[in-house]
Amino acid sequence: MLHSKLNQSLIIRMMVVLALLAGIGLATWLLSTPRLRASSGLAPLTFTSPIGNPQFGLDKTVNNSSPASGEQISYTLSYSNTRPGSQAFNVRLYDFLPAGVQFISSNPPATLEPNGVLLFTAPSVGPSTGNTNVTVRVRVREGHSQLVNHALVVADGVTPTVASLLTTILQPSSNWLRLVKLGYSAVLPGSQLVYTLQATNLGTATLNDVTVVDVMPGGLPLLSASPPPDLATLPMLRWSLGTLAPMQSKLIVITTTAPAATGSITNSAVAGAFQNVVTQTLFSTQIVTNVAILRVAKSGSAPAVDLGDTLVYTLRYSNAGNQVATTVRLTDTLPAHLTVVGTSPAPTSQTAQQLVWNLGTLNAGAQGQVVITTTVGGAGGRVLHNIAHITGQAGSYPGYAELDTPVRLVIMHLPIIRR
Repeated sequence: MLHSKLNQSLIIRMMVVLALLAGIGLATWLLSTPRLRASSGLAPLTFTSPIGNPQFGLDKTVNNSSPASGEQISYTLSYSNTRPGSQAFNVRLYDFLPAGVQFISSNPPATLEPNGVLLFTAPSVGPSTGNTNVTVRVRVREGHSQLVNHALVVADGVTPTVASLLTTILQPSSNWLRLVKLGYSAVLPGSQLVYTLQATNLGTATLNDVTVVDVMPGGLPLLSASPPPDLATLPMLRWSLGTLAPMQSKLIVITTTAPAATGSITNSAVAGAFQNVVTQTLFSTQIVTNVAILRVAKSGSAPAVDLGDTLVYTLRYSNAGNQVATTVRLTDTLPAHLTVVGTSPAPTSQTAQQLVWNLGTLNAGAQGQVVITTTVGGAGGRVLHNIAHITGQAGSYPGYAELDTPVRLVIMHLPIIRR
């Protein structure tokens, strides 16, 4: 029955994609018809005929084929013109993110369309047949069993090509250790770079002898670490965290300095426990110049809460780049069963679990903060996973933050009656 439902879901998704392909094909035909002209009140439509008969190849892969909820994964989309000597113009690559992920960043930066659609553009592809690669980093949301991702590449007068990828979500067991690694998606050369690791026991049993190992990018110095590692042999750092009770988290903060040269660096981390629970995470940072770099940091008023408590979130945002950021948008996605009782300042728009602030222009070095006051409902014995991200104009680098807050189990003390 489950297999049948999954097949039905995949068929429905593919029918949507095929309908989209048909619409794009029709639009391409209409644009290429000489009889059609833009009205005098509109800018003329531009259409560039391809050279030769180009044909697209498109492939989509993921760096983790069975991620757990809360983990970050990276999709790689690779497209090319498979017919040498031909050339396609006005290339558009669409990535239709599944509902089960939260967008973090992309390289190169993409335009984020409504409903989780990413748009990458290129003026042309060809006449060579070399691959063009883009990467998309997302976080896996809770409550999903699989991710179905579709990608589509189109160009003027060229038959569209589609690729799909199915990723199965690893479901939790009684021993489930989650490791979340955050950092800066982009930094200026030689500036401060901070990594944050959070190890959380999402299982129902206590984890013993929890160990976290972080492998820093080669050549980076260790300025500070909190708590200090018990073993520091650069580029490797190791922490022995002891035990983690169910729903308990422990945080590690590492401060270093970014390289002086532009490029990309990758930090990897591994967490394990006596119960042979092992999890790995990667984080990539771009070293860039002359760009707007948006950042957001998130903190809570308490490390753990009880049902009915007041939980206050503070979001601190900034432009750490050296260029002005425009059309800045800050979004906070609250966990289920949190009730918002106050915000400062008031959001531009708000639903039950998502608040959005349109911040407009943010100059280089500018910063600000948002405060959200909530009350905790639902059930105990779970983790409140809060997500915040900030975006700007195309070409700027977005910021992203996560925060886990455990909700303690409700313990009932029954009276003792002596007879």
